[in-house]
Amino acid sequence: MSRLTLPDVFTLAQSCQAGSQAGRSDPASRLISIWEITTWILPMAPEHLRRVLASAPDLPQGFAGVEGGTRWFTAAEVAQLRAHFAKGARKARYQPQRGPDIFAPLITLAQPMGKAGRSTAVLHLATAAALAGHRVLLIDADPAGHLAQALHLEAVAGAGVLSLIARSAGQHLLRLNEARLDRGEVPLPMEPAVSAALRLQARDLIRPTAWPGLDLLPAPAALMQADLQINRWRMAQRSWQPWQTLAQALAADGLRARYDLILCDPGPGLGPLALSMLACADLLLVPLPLRKGALDGLGTGLQALAEAMSDLQDEAQTAAQALGQTARALPWRKLAVLPTRAGSDAAQHLTGFAAKLGAAMLPAALPEVAQIARGSVAQFYDLDYRDAGKLAYSPQRDAIEAVWHGLADVIRGLQQTPAVQAESGV
Repeated sequence: MSRLTLPDVFTLAQSCQAGSQAGRSDPASRLISIWEITTWILPMAPEHLRRVLASAPDLPQGFAGVEGGTRWFTAAEVAQLRAHFAKGARKARYQPQRGPDIFAPLITLAQPMGKAGRSTAVLHLATAAALAGHRVLLIDADPAGHLAQALHLEAVAGAGVLSLIARSAGQHLLRLNEARLDRGEVPLPMEPAVSAALRLQARDLIRPTAWPGLDLLPAPAALMQADLQINRWRMAQRSWQPWQTLAQALAADGLRARYDLILCDPGPGLGPLALSMLACADLLLVPLPLRKGALDGLGTGLQALAEAMSDLQDEAQTAAQALGQTARALPWRKLAVLPTRAGSDAAQHLTGFAAKLGAAMLPAALPEVAQIARGSVAQFYDLDYRDAGKLAYSPQRDAIEAVWHGLADVIRGLQQTPAVQAESGV
């Protein structure tokens, strides 16, 4: 039997990647009916929307499948309708209002144990927020790259969010080398990838999606080596702290002013990449499947997270004391538990879990969607209600919208002015 070689592995990988591109649905084919628009997106009587369309032929008129049938609109056309109604006297009803000095909160999904519906939950919430008129940035730090696939984006090269961490490592190394040169010492070498990252801006990594207002910083396959690279950079630069880099990059590149909220999926586990996402969050959002035994998994995951963060704080405090400084506190402002995967017995679990978690638990739960479980769609908002039937679709849509509105209430208390951010050390 011949030995397996690296070229054999590369060939097989390329074959798998080529096959995975076939049969992907086009997000542009997901049309939105007047019923859906007026029920959940732009609340108003359907007759009123029809009258407005009839009196304003320059507005998108949608597509009618049959003579006299209901009209259907693309997501981009719905965004145009929102912009029209946001100019009226009731603009606050149709377009979120935000002051010029408000910064977007960073919300990170925190469930290191996995299998809690983390990626599905962040997709639902990001799309719901965009459909509500918010400007949303979704950051995927999970090397599996599920979010790009679910949002119908092609695979990307590069290192994704790791490039921002590499940029920070490069900037720190430049400062170290300046000091070494001043002392007459030989400067430390800089890796080509780190040197290239110095020229990057966060906007260079962001891709628009088919949902207007929703942008994605995707996770390329290169993130699988992120933990090794971060550890290597830390070994070379003992005083460099990667845990603050994401918040610093988002603020320095203007993204916290450009967006209304930023959602991050750090992936499973508590490696250096995931910890760098979790350590700079304003809100930790913890998915909790409504299943027997899920509380034990939640407790184990949160215990591991707390221990990891305690170690990071101790390390930061030691480094700060050596430099005569004070270590920055974690920017965490709130932890909220998000019930997910609600099935037929959801009410029973919801009551029991709420009794133990109290105010930390959001009141509404994301439902289990059969079409997602079967792989028919990647997320709920890709689902055409005609494929499920209105009777099945409506309560699920109501539940997901209720979860979004509950989270929106929390977010309103987290939006920060630059002054507050400076005090918190972001």
